[in-house]
Amino acid sequence: MTSSTAKEDSVLPQACGAKDPFEHHLRLKRPCANCPFLKQGSIELRPGRLQGIIADLVDDDHSTFPCHKTVHSARGGDWDDDGNYSPSGHEAMCAGAAAYLMKHGRPTLSMRIAFHTGEVDPTAWDEMKTLVVD
Repeated sequence: MTSSTAKEDSVLPQACGAKDPFEHHLRLKRPCANCPFLKQGSIELRPGRLQGIIADLVDDDHSTFPCHKTVHSARGGDWDDDGNYSPSGHEAMCAGAAAYLMKHGRPTLSMRIAFHTGEVDPTAWDEMKTLVVD
């Protein structure tokens, strides 16, 4: 078994306290204070970066955008020398991205599955829709 497989096997959602992998991935319901999707107070990204993230999410509903605070944390994944990220399994979808997608009627496939199974309420990000970019 490779070290990456061992790492992946050790971070099952149940080990993180979640009952369901979709619930675990969609656990954030409020954007971080500096979420890039916020109209005000967002972290500064290079020009066009947010539009690129949005285009990727809308063009590919199998994709996700992890919250930067779950990626850049002690429990986050690893970066290689080329800047490629290997997830740890502790990441969560960015609540700002989820609110943006719900605002535009474009939930990802994982969001739709979680809604269908009852693991996540489709209204979970309703109050956040006014806070995120149009």
